Amino acid sequence: VGQNRIKARLELAIAAAKHRGESLNHILLIGSPGSGKATLANVIAKVMGAKVIVASGATLTKTNDINSPLNLVNLLTNLEEGGVLFIDEIHRLPRNIEEYLYTATKDFIIDVIIDQGPNARSVRLNLPRFTLIGSTTTRERLTPNLLSCFRVIENMDDYSVEELAGIVRRFATAFEVEIDADATDRIARSADGTPIDVLNRLQHVRDFAHVKGNGKITLDIAEAALKMLASSDEKQVTNEGRDAIPS
Repeated sequence: VGQNRIKARLELAIAAAKHRGESLNHILLIGSPGSGKATLANVIAKVMGAKVIVASGATLTKTNDINSPLNLVNLLTNLEEGGVLFIDEIHRLPRNIEEYLYTATKDFIIDVIIDQGPNARSVRLNLPRFTLIGSTTTRERLTPNLLSCFRVIENMDDYSVEELAGIVRRFATAFEVEIDADATDRIARSADGTPIDVLNRLQHVRDFAHVKGNGKITLDIAEAALKMLASSDEKQVTNEGRDAIPS
């Protein structure tokens, strides 16, 4: 649901890559937490028919030797031809790990140092052609070298109230909970504009409906439940003012 502009561009890029028998260009997705970057990365991999390996920029620092890119090497060498490596919070990569990733994305090779001291030697590994998808909150958090790895850089768009309402309906169906149309709209309008926030609010309202009502989410149930979230910037939209809020 949503991100129609980005989806249209990616559909074109994927179709072109398939037509040429190539891996998809590396992609950077920029957006606030909970805006759907990881979901979109998994959708891209599924459409490409590719296996996806997921990592975090922070976890790639957790190695036996803090100066070793061993974890990254394991990830890269386990990729299949045309596979997808998704790195969440890619801006958190340490510089030494970043340098290896830069070479890997540009030339699909990686040089690994074996042993230490006088016995140390460099071994070059050829990598399958893969697609790197990175996510971050702002492009300014990436170094110029890392930013240059990406041919496709997209900012996640804001979600409209209609799109957020569609997400509410989808999850309400998944939760097997009955919800009125005006309650769906109310929950969507109360959220901060991201799918994760509207999902959290729906789960809260569902809990309220099960404990304080008969399980069905009506407008009155939604209003009462959302009032409990006033401390988290709940907008307190009144019946009178609801139609005045732009969608």
